[in-house]
Amino acid sequence: MQRDSPERTLLLDACGVVLGEPMEPLFRAVAASSGLHPAVVAQLFRQRFRDDLWAGRMDETSFWTSLAMACGLASASAEWRTVVDQSMRALPAVRRLPSWSRHARLVLISNHRHEWLVPRLEALALTGHFSEVSISSITGAVKPDQAAYDRLLGGTDLAQTLYVDDKLANVAAARSLGVRSLLADADGRWLKEVEAWLGC
Repeated sequence: MQRDSPERTLLLDACGVVLGEPMEPLFRAVAASSGLHPAVVAQLFRQRFRDDLWAGRMDETSFWTSLAMACGLASASAEWRTVVDQSMRALPAVRRLPSWSRHARLVLISNHRHEWLVPRLEALALTGHFSEVSISSITGAVKPDQAAYDRLLGGTDLAQTLYVDDKLANVAAARSLGVRSLLADADGRWLKEVEAWLGC
């Protein structure tokens, strides 16, 4: 069906928007294994591993080994990966994706490991709703760096584009590029704002 107006594009972050966020549960699991406080584990991750892991410069095996060592452990627990998988549960937005995809081109843009994210998307039968899935470990571009957005916005009408993320820094970065952006609040008010924008 042809639209009279330019096709709309809805850019969605993955974890915290479509799927549950796995990193805080992971930090708690690592803390339980190591005796460190979860906040200390989170700080270690952000300072030593985040950018290289998300950008694909560090492989998954090296990450688990290095994280364990950084936390004073001889080896990583197999439970940690299980925690990541189980934490990425379907959030309420998942039920709305079929409707949204009839009103806009849906694009997923995520700071993530493709080895973690893609199997979850496939298990929940979500990949078919998206015209493109952009994962930082494949593209090498990590939000909020401008390059992460540029590759998706090149052929997009910014006036007909909406971006949703649960991280304020990522929302601010998209806004600085002229993209209307929403912060995904924990109460889910953003879902109604998306549907109002789509007119569905």
